[in-house]
Amino acid sequence: MTSIPSAAEIREPILLPDLPIIDSHIHLWDCAGYSFFAADFLADIARGHRVEASVYVECGMAYSADPRPGFAPVGETEYVHDQIAEGAKINPDHRLAAGILGCVDLLLAEGVGPVVEAHVAAGRGRFKGVRSRVAWDADPVAGYGETGYYPDANVVNDPRYLAGAKCLLDMGHTLEIWALHPQMDAIRSFAAKIPDHRIIVNHVGGPIGVGRYAADRAGVFRDWSAAIRRLAELPNVQMKIGGLGITRMGFDFPGGQASSSDQLVEAWAPYVATCIDAFGPSRCIFGSNYPVDRRVAPYAILLNAYKKMLSGLSAGELAAVFAENARACYRL
Repeated sequence: MTSIPSAAEIREPILLPDLPIIDSHIHLWDCAGYSFFAADFLADIARGHRVEASVYVECGMAYSADPRPGFAPVGETEYVHDQIAEGAKINPDHRLAAGILGCVDLLLAEGVGPVVEAHVAAGRGRFKGVRSRVAWDADPVAGYGETGYYPDANVVNDPRYLAGAKCLLDMGHTLEIWALHPQMDAIRSFAAKIPDHRIIVNHVGGPIGVGRYAADRAGVFRDWSAAIRRLAELPNVQMKIGGLGITRMGFDFPGGQASSSDQLVEAWAPYVATCIDAFGPSRCIFGSNYPVDRRVAPYAILLNAYKKMLSGLSAGELAAVFAENARACYRL
């Protein structure tokens, strides 16, 4: 569903159009009838930002019928190559899905190995690791209740999960974790058990803004920021900057999308600044979380906002956050 430029996109010039970007967090999917595939993403990046490459992150697409426990998600890693082929016909200069992060059930413990090997084969050189969805909260609005897609408990410190993570990491792959802010201390305990391995936390650590958290955004920010600073004490943890448009973050704008990048900056700057201050530019990675974050902003406006929020960084630090850290983490 390729879109036409919004009024906001027409009004706003592209900031820092020559800044190279590796978008480290995109999905290509058909989710509940909402489709967003290679042509849609490439149309978005064609509006002016210099997005040279992207990393595909698992989103439950195209699972296979393989009956073996844990193997069905390998179908998604295979599926991405169809999108890469379509993208190459449209814009051969953009390295679409230069890296692929697949889905592996880490609760398989030592059984993770054969599944990872299958992803590696399906990835044809592009499989870089796993995005593990452990986002959970007891609040029925804040938590994810999709059976089979998210856990029904906080599994991060389950010994099986730790064993599965060690297996993946010992094989030389990347581990990303999507969790919500009340889970950050559990993530810290988990990461402390594997100090020699890098962990990347998604979506600024998931500050929740719905359900029982909606009425106290100041309290959430206080609790989230304290947990983020504790997490940043561990040198093996990195933070992905993006995803603040996720529904559960609770940021809504009149009419749906923000009318300008300044609206996004006003709402999100404290979260981005906290992450940069806590982790430093060398441990932060930009990822648009598109098309999920299309809910709040067109792609060009979203990237303008992040460029504004990070405008206090030096040229070298901007290059690190927007491209070089991703290049190193995903071995692109």
